[in-house]
Amino acid sequence: MKAYFNYDMVPLNYIHCLNSACTRGESCLRHLVALHVPQNLKSVVAVNPSNYPADAGNCPYFRSTVKRRYAWGISTLFDNIPYKKALMLKRMVRDIYPQTTYYRILHAERGLSPAEQERIAGLFLRAGITETPVFDSYLEEYDWDECHVPKARTML
Repeated sequence: MKAYFNYDMVPLNYIHCLNSACTRGESCLRHLVALHVPQNLKSVVAVNPSNYPADAGNCPYFRSTVKRRYAWGISTLFDNIPYKKALMLKRMVRDIYPQTTYYRILHAERGLSPAEQERIAGLFLRAGITETPVFDSYLEEYDWDECHVPKARTML
């Protein structure tokens, strides 16, 4: 039995791959997405079949189906840090993002990628805090691409 796949999490205009002969298809996110297109969807963006590479190992469209650990929420990030350092760190984290993005991250409306988590951990180290930052929660998500971060989680 196939694992559940929520097509609603697919970013708008995400490129699908319909190449059923690809040797890497089982581990490609673009192919996985194509296999789960809802029947009521009239059209999708897809790789032009004439652009399928001869060597699947060098496919520029390949995205791994391996999920990455995204952090959600920073409301408790500074709770166990001395007050003056916490103020400084909060300012440093705020300086990384535009104001609206910072508040979306704060309220767990936008996830933090592993790279963003590492960047925040680096700020902690620069401030002399050796403990690894702990975010409000974590969730395994697909790595859609460099431009897309996971959408806000919805409670069912």
